[in-house]
Amino acid sequence: MTRITNSDQVIAAIRAQLQRMAKRSKADASSKTAKPEARSMNTRQMVDALGAIEGLSEEDFTKGFVRALLTEEFGESVANSAGFQSVIDRTTASLSSDREISAMMNNLRRGKA
Repeated sequence: MTRITNSDQVIAAIRAQLQRMAKRSKADASSKTAKPEARSMNTRQMVDALGAIEGLSEEDFTKGFVRALLTEEFGESVANSAGFQSVIDRTTASLSSDREISAMMNNLRRGKA
């Protein structure tokens, strides 16, 4: 039996969010009349803000994305906890080692998602 850790759950949530964003982007391109959800606008605005930072490395972009998603999902109190940065660092390392997620993150950063 495979053990599912908290990190696995976080990565699954991030993967799902990236896939939802990619689907919404395709749907928005084909139908401009649909009203976007407030949450997708918040996420898109956050991605745009990260993408606008000059000289931001791929790793720092991913860390910023992970931080923003987890803060949005779990709240500021969790984001301000002592171990939160460690969770972000481990999650970023795991995301970077997954080819599919890395490709999604690159597309997201370049505005293709």
